[in-house]
Amino acid sequence: MLSAVAAVVVSRWFLGNEPLFRVPAFELTHPSELLVCAAIGLVGGLLAVAFVKSIVLLRGRLHQMPNWTQYVQPLAAGFLIGVAGLWLPQVMGAGYDSVDSALRGQFSWRLSLLLGVAKLLATLICFGAGIPGGMFAPALFTGAMIGGGLGGLAQHYWPFPTSSAGAYVLGGMGTFFAGVFRAPMTSMFMVFEVSASYVIILPVMIANTVSYLVSRRLQSIPFFDVVARQEGMDLPSHEQQREQQLLRVEDAMEPVPALVGDSLVWGTSDELPRVYPDLSLDAVLHLFGSRTSLPVVSRADSRQILGVVTLDSIHRAYGILRQDRKPKDVA
Repeated sequence: MLSAVAAVVVSRWFLGNEPLFRVPAFELTHPSELLVCAAIGLVGGLLAVAFVKSIVLLRGRLHQMPNWTQYVQPLAAGFLIGVAGLWLPQVMGAGYDSVDSALRGQFSWRLSLLLGVAKLLATLICFGAGIPGGMFAPALFTGAMIGGGLGGLAQHYWPFPTSSAGAYVLGGMGTFFAGVFRAPMTSMFMVFEVSASYVIILPVMIANTVSYLVSRRLQSIPFFDVVARQEGMDLPSHEQQREQQLLRVEDAMEPVPALVGDSLVWGTSDELPRVYPDLSLDAVLHLFGSRTSLPVVSRADSRQILGVVTLDSIHRAYGILRQDRKPKDVA
């Protein structure tokens, strides 16, 4: 955070407070435009899935080739990118100037779509050959051109009023990013930061969310996890950790009357730890000590016992079969 703030302060000290892109005035002319934004998100998500799957396929094929080809692959990739740059120089470099031109409506919808696909293929070739020039700028460029192309296409064939193509460039900018990196919130804030426009937030939210859901549905493993596994590393996925089911005391709690005859001994002199229904089972396991059961009390009234949690009930909640139990006791 400190380094990011320092970088922004230095940058604005020399370059001023203007946003990265000069965004034209945008106004939602008709509610049906949100459907166009959803379509941009759908296409962006599908392209993100196709890109990730193509990366897996291409890198797998290139890694199977003889070792001496590792010196030829970057040369071949550079040659192909150079040839593409002769006809489409906009795909070279970061492409921020081209995105700025697309925002001002200087590209036709055909050229925008062509540039988006060309940039995607160029990035795929470089990444597959082991000479990636980064993914941040190419993801923005691809999404922006796809959004501008579909927006320009909607201007010609959509039966309802539409905004300028530049508005769809901005709306589609984060869709490919959200689909590839599985970071919808980051892409939303990113589009806002580079444009400093509040009006575009709703279309951006719709497009990015659709792209994220489509990508997640069709490509279960995130992009960086796929690349890491191809390199022989199995890193923990933040997405999987975030969505991992958390078991709480209420998932293992049993009523007290059903266990009265099971010789539950809590003691009378020592102070029992407070166990509440909403505590995680991981946290409660540290509270057992030498006990085999603990009472579960209400947060509103600690004298009110709601149930009991035992080691056996926790094992059942986690699906663990205790080896010291007799088969007849396992139901």
